[in-house]
Amino acid sequence: MKMIKSSKFWFWSILILMHLAFFGVALHQKNFTTKDSSEYIWQAQNLSANGSWYCGDLSQEINPALYNQRPPVYGAFLSLLHIDAGLGNVFVLLLLQIGISLLTTFIAVQFVKLFLGEEWNRMWLLIPLLFFPSQFVYCNMVMSEILLQLFVLLAIYFIARLIKYSQMKDLWWSQWSVAIAMAIKPVMWLFPMVAVVSFLIHFFNKKVKLIALITFVIPFSTIAFFFNYSHAHTGIWEFSSIQRKLMINYNSYAILKDAFNEEEATKTISEFQSSVANLPYPEKCKQIDAFNREVLFNHPKSAIKQELTGIFNFFAGHPRWDVEKFYLGEVNVGKPYQSESRLAMFSYYAYLIACSIMGLIVLIAFVKFIFSRHISYSLRGCVASIIIYFAIVTGPSASTRFRLPVFPVLMATFCIVANEYVIKRKAAATYSE
Repeated sequence: MKMIKSSKFWFWSILILMHLAFFGVALHQKNFTTKDSSEYIWQAQNLSANGSWYCGDLSQEINPALYNQRPPVYGAFLSLLHIDAGLGNVFVLLLLQIGISLLTTFIAVQFVKLFLGEEWNRMWLLIPLLFFPSQFVYCNMVMSEILLQLFVLLAIYFIARLIKYSQMKDLWWSQWSVAIAMAIKPVMWLFPMVAVVSFLIHFFNKKVKLIALITFVIPFSTIAFFFNYSHAHTGIWEFSSIQRKLMINYNSYAILKDAFNEEEATKTISEFQSSVANLPYPEKCKQIDAFNREVLFNHPKSAIKQELTGIFNFFAGHPRWDVEKFYLGEVNVGKPYQSESRLAMFSYYAYLIACSIMGLIVLIAFVKFIFSRHISYSLRGCVASIIIYFAIVTGPSASTRFRLPVFPVLMATFCIVANEYVIKRKAAATYSE
């Protein structure tokens, strides 16, 4: 009976039931894919057939950008499960991703334990999850977010262990986690630059400086490998072509739209893309990069405005796009979701608003965590660096989905701050008595 009443029991019971509920909906609705999913599936098939990372149909006209657009780890994961366009084993993939999500939550629990020990209420972790349906949605889609989330959290968790226990093996594990995360999704590739600066500021000392700096060989070697791979297959020195695609289709478009209007932005980008369509790939990339820089430097106010909007959406954006894609199979960007039941519509939009409010509360807790003087400044700097890094690099295209990789870290900081707040309130009430 004591176990049944414990927060541990109810936390894990509710969490597992929520995962299973979304899994049941996924099997019923069968909306397992997004536009990105097809590229991962093609890559999985090409890896199985000839070891190629190409994330398109090799029997069609070759698009050089698809050779390095998607790093190979998630494609290899799908390949091992024999996931193809028919999605024959997709239920096995979904169950594995649910297992990874539960493992990630378990690691988040261990992260919080480093601060609070054993005696704390696990339900504090559950509160942000209840208002973050994207966590459960992407467990049930052919997308790399859940796998990336695991290794991003591991990178932070091992650094936290390093700070607490001073065991260099934890730094090695953290660097391997960063390297694997980069090989899952290219959004991570610049993070080692941030990490090495953070390390030099917060962790540099005579006892460990040589071996600690040597560990950075792991992520930087990964970057060098990807750059060499890209050059060999595309003629361009870069980590991935996805950044260029996102810059012109989302960042530059958003800046031009703000500076002029939607029609002008669409026309400008469409005409430019048509003008470079038939250029050799390296020259085409050079022209696109120059165009993106020109847009950025010619409209700095719009660029800053869109970046700030993206950062806000990163932390407090509504999950409508994720939920509707998962449940309906499509998202009507121009029109809100309609239902015959007014109560259902009211409940749905009230929940979306509550999700945004909870996002802001979690952000406030994160800021409070960063300025908590009783927590090691090294750890605060480490946690802040990865959260802020993701918020900035996702840019104007940021949405709830982009928060996924760092959500367990935000969830943990919320739990730590909330638990300490309750303790202080109880102590204040006891003192006043």
